[in-house]
Amino acid sequence: MAAIFTVREKTTRRYTAVLKDETGAVVGSGALSSLKLTLYNKADSSIINTRNQQNVLNANGVTVDASGNLTWTMEPADNPIVDATLSYEEHVALFEIGWSSDAKKNNHEVIIRVENVNKIT
Repeated sequence: MAAIFTVREKTTRRYTAVLKDETGAVVGSGALSSLKLTLYNKADSSIINTRNQQNVLNANGVTVDASGNLTWTMEPADNPIVDATLSYEEHVALFEIGWSSDAKKNNHEVIIRVENVNKIT
């Protein structure tokens, strides 16, 4: 089950997690061969902020340290309201993790509950 992370529309926020392998052991930056992010609106699967399997291995606002601590500094463009008639909507951030030259993979998913703030432009 994915964690739920709440943000206000068009704000800068920091999301953190720990990356783990299939056994639950931490996967640090030195072991990673790839890290991709797909960000989409849960209701209609539309991609948000062109983050469609985007390389985020210490790039594009995402860092991972040697202890597997992932930090994503979300940009305002990462959390827009797609349907302005809703008071909130759910977006999904899917991190695809690869190590051992991508022979091994796991993923980390988080539901982002975006709160609609009236009059935000």
